[in-house]
Amino acid sequence: IVISIVITFATVVLVSAAGSAVGDGEPLRPIGDFTLLDQLGKSHQLSWYGDHKAVVIVSQANGDAAGREQAAALQALAKRAEGESSAFFLLNSSVAATRESVAQEAASQSYDIPVLLDESQLVAESLGFTAIGEAIVIDPDAMQVIFQGPATQLDAVLAARAKGAAYTGAAQVAVAGTPIDFAVRDQHQANAVSYTRDIVPILKNNCVSCHHDGAIGSWSMSNHTLIRGWSPMMREVVMTRRMPPGQIDPHAGLPMNNIAGLSVEEQQKLVHWIDAGSPQDGESDPLTELTFNDPKFSLGEPDLVYKVPAQSIPATGTVDYRYVPVELNLDRDVWIQAMEFVPGDRQVLHHVVAYLQSPADKTSRGREDGAQGENVGGFAPGRQPDHFGAEAGRLIPKGSNLLLQMHYTTSGKASVDETEVGLFLHDVPPKYVMGGGVAGQRRFLIPPHAKEHKLVGEQLIERDAYLYNMTPHMHFRGKYMSYTAHYPDGKSELLLSVPKYDFNWQFSYELEQPLFMPAGTKLVANGAMDNSERNRHNPDPTKPVHFGLQTKHEMFFGFTTLRYVGDTPDSVGGAAKTSGGQ
Repeated sequence: IVISIVITFATVVLVSAAGSAVGDGEPLRPIGDFTLLDQLGKSHQLSWYGDHKAVVIVSQANGDAAGREQAAALQALAKRAEGESSAFFLLNSSVAATRESVAQEAASQSYDIPVLLDESQLVAESLGFTAIGEAIVIDPDAMQVIFQGPATQLDAVLAARAKGAAYTGAAQVAVAGTPIDFAVRDQHQANAVSYTRDIVPILKNNCVSCHHDGAIGSWSMSNHTLIRGWSPMMREVVMTRRMPPGQIDPHAGLPMNNIAGLSVEEQQKLVHWIDAGSPQDGESDPLTELTFNDPKFSLGEPDLVYKVPAQSIPATGTVDYRYVPVELNLDRDVWIQAMEFVPGDRQVLHHVVAYLQSPADKTSRGREDGAQGENVGGFAPGRQPDHFGAEAGRLIPKGSNLLLQMHYTTSGKASVDETEVGLFLHDVPPKYVMGGGVAGQRRFLIPPHAKEHKLVGEQLIERDAYLYNMTPHMHFRGKYMSYTAHYPDGKSELLLSVPKYDFNWQFSYELEQPLFMPAGTKLVANGAMDNSERNRHNPDPTKPVHFGLQTKHEMFFGFTTLRYVGDTPDSVGGAAKTSGGQ
């Protein structure tokens, strides 16, 4: 309600008081943080520009004459203001615009500043935009709007900001541009979003599976009172794309299975409901009626379960990687259909990498990345169990054992982790043999304070193969990563883009349909590291960072799961029937 009143008041002033001062020298209003992708798929978060003196955003629409005029003025201003530490953006909030059409408009008008795609219109609403061609200047440190008006009047505002002085001119000036149609906002104001009918289904489908008692979520969405209490945080994480976790660029790459993210309509309903005060309707609360049956293993009961030797974790300090053997005691070859880890203490166990050690390589000293054999599975926050499907699997030969690379982080109190691993077996050898690989880089040095240190990793597909999933892996400074296939015929294809990587969630992205990659294909991972002060996860931006196993170091791995054409159980050995115990 408060936001609606502010926007309505701003609209009245702009229409009736062109050129007049509105709170000269005073901030117009506080704003919240947000994240948007631009026309090229790059992620921009407002708070990341908090070390800039100003962030300037001009509303844009494809083909709008006045908008093009103001955009040209902004382009010229950006060139004049080079070196003055201001960031410049265009904002497209047209519901009919597509990524392609916005990119075409930007190219036709020679825009060399990012065009942010505000598909839900929520950013334009929260910033108080009213017309195409309107400019808003933000103090990104204080998160306040300090000017709203035409782009042609921005020189004085930025000149004051560059000198560290307060801008004393008219803070709000009318713009004679095409009004922005906020049809959904107006509809939700006229017909309130319903908690029972609209919000609960959104939470059930996207949030409650993790946010209930005993689940991985940090708080439980068990009733309306809790939802209302947490609603400001819910708004923030939706606007900044922190939740749901594991979001990818929806306009790029190939179709994926089970990708997190709210639809535009769901975002609008949730944010508008929160802005209206998170009201409850109806005589009962549907969230209180939900029940959950959380099995220990999400894939069902494993054929074999092994307890990892208990690991004592101190309250503080750095814990070196531990290599923990797990004896499988197999008296025959087995083919696994899936492998799943159940952490004993999710607060301290960051990840597990399972290496297969045959009798011949149990004394392996490992490689520089810590590998101690063939990687056959693992665990990390957000990572799904390794599941190869009904027709594919991986061989574990008789007499082999697992060696687990276990990475722990301290939580402030001492703990004992008792992780379990479950193996799901094929009754008979599967049709296909699954393998893995990595497009990575191990030799790099990230300079101190670097905001976008780019890295590239490459995996050569030496034989015909099918790609099944991709798992980007970096540490605290990871910023983004994408996968591109470069085929032998010279064509290339963007497969996956994760524009806002989050170290706290290590997702595997599974293709809806396996991708055939002919021999000679180069699978390239492109990414970047943020070693700056603006990265709130960064342990120490004053130090250079190199490859290493601990989270104070960095990794750049684009892991892949694939199968090579022609690899069958007979060709790799181990064709014996796998039923049977330990």
